[in-house]
Amino acid sequence: MGATKNQAALLLFGHTCITLGCLLITWGVYLLPVSRPVLSHILARPLFWGLFSLMGGVCANFHGFCRCVRGEWGQKR
Repeated sequence: MGATKNQAALLLFGHTCITLGCLLITWGVYLLPVSRPVLSHILARPLFWGLFSLMGGVCANFHGFCRCVRGEWGQKR
């Protein structure tokens, strides 16, 4: 199974998002005691963006192994 350039780039992007997301989640948990439970504080704090980045990275990694990225879309088995 050879990786294409698009697949390798998408997997690298996904792993970078996961790493960045973990760092942001850690920072967000550290700031949690001083945050207020209002929408502006939820959307502006790193915990929200860390979870968003983590889930986006997982999605990018799964999509990296999708048939459309591997170039098999529309081919018969």
